[in-house]
Amino acid sequence: MLLMETARMPSSWSAALQYRDSFAAAGYDARYVARDSPHGFEQRDRVANWAWRLRMRHRSHALKADIRRRWDDRIVELAKECDVVYALKIPSLELHQRIRALNGPRLLVLFADAFWLPHAREHGWRDLESILQIADGVVTVNEFTASYVRQFNERIFLVHDSPQTEDFEPMRGVVKRDPSRVTLGWIGSPLTAGSLYKIWEPLEDLFREFPNLHLRLAGTGPANLLNLPRFERVRWSSAPDYDHDGMIREVLGMDIGLYPLFRGDDAIARGALKAMIYMSGEAAVVAQNYAENPELIAHGVNGLLASTEQEWHDQLAFLIANPEERRRIAANGLATVRERYSRASTFEQLRAAIEAV
Repeated sequence: MLLMETARMPSSWSAALQYRDSFAAAGYDARYVARDSPHGFEQRDRVANWAWRLRMRHRSHALKADIRRRWDDRIVELAKECDVVYALKIPSLELHQRIRALNGPRLLVLFADAFWLPHAREHGWRDLESILQIADGVVTVNEFTASYVRQFNERIFLVHDSPQTEDFEPMRGVVKRDPSRVTLGWIGSPLTAGSLYKIWEPLEDLFREFPNLHLRLAGTGPANLLNLPRFERVRWSSAPDYDHDGMIREVLGMDIGLYPLFRGDDAIARGALKAMIYMSGEAAVVAQNYAENPELIAHGVNGLLASTEQEWHDQLAFLIANPEERRRIAANGLATVRERYSRASTFEQLRAAIEAV
C-alpha cells in the first residue's frame, strides 16, 4: 500500500493526483492525504482553501499548532497500515520522525525545489537536511537538486516532471480561444509570480504596439495578496487559484506561454515543467534561455528562448505578428512532450523508486 501526503500548493496537489489511475492499474492500494487542508484532495473550490488559510493566520500560535498536530495524527494513523509513505514537499521534521518511529512503512521524500535557500528556510524548511538524512529514499527531478541531496542521502531517484499531456487530450477541442485577440499566458503560484518582473517592461512595450493582446495569469492568489508588477498599459485578468481541470482549461486558452526566470539556484532547481505544461496545451512557449529550458527547447522549432529584455520583446512580437509560425511552433512543442514525457514513462520512474525502498 502507498500513502501520499502533500503540501497545499497546486503543483503539489497535481504531483500527487496525476498518477491515481497508474497506481490503480499497477495494483497499488494508494491512499491520499492532504496535509494542512480541511477539505482533502477532492476539494475543488481552491478559493475556500485560501479563505481557510487566511483565517488560520489570525489564530493563536498554540491553536494553530494544535490543529496541525491533529492533522498529523491522522497521517500517522494511516501510515501504520502502509508499506510506503511518499511525502511531497512536507517541511515538518517531527512528522517524518513520527512516521519513521513506526518501524514499518518506508519513507520516500520528494525534493523538487531549492529548499536550502533563505526564503524557504523562513517558510518552514529549517530542518531540511535532517529530513533528507532520515528518508529511505529521495525523489528529485534533476541532477542539480540531486547534487544537493547527495550530501545527506545517497538513495536518490530521478523522476522527470510530467506535464500530464494525457489529461489535456479530452479537453483539447472543448476550450475555445478568442480569435479576436492573442492571449499571453502565465501559470504558477503567488510564490512564483514575482518572476513576471523580469518581463515587465517588454510587456508594457508590446501592449502599446499590439492592440489585440491580453495577459492571462493563473494562480496569483487572492487580490489582496498579489505580488505582480504595477502594469500600466498591460491588459490583464487573473484566476486566483486553480484545480487540476482548471489548470488545463487555463493553458488551453493561451496562445503563447510565458516562462521568465531570474538567475539563481531557485530557477535551476525548478526545471522546465512550466514550459512542458504550455506545450501540452499547444501554446507556443517563450522561455528564459537558462537552467533546463535550453535542454527542452530547440529555439525556433518547438519554442523560443530569450535572455535579454530586447530578446523577450522581439520573440514575443514575432509570435504575435505571425500566427502561422505561432501555430507551427506550438504543434512541435506538443509533439515533443507527447514523445518524451508521457505519463507512462514518468510513472515507471516513480514506481522503480517505490519498489527500491
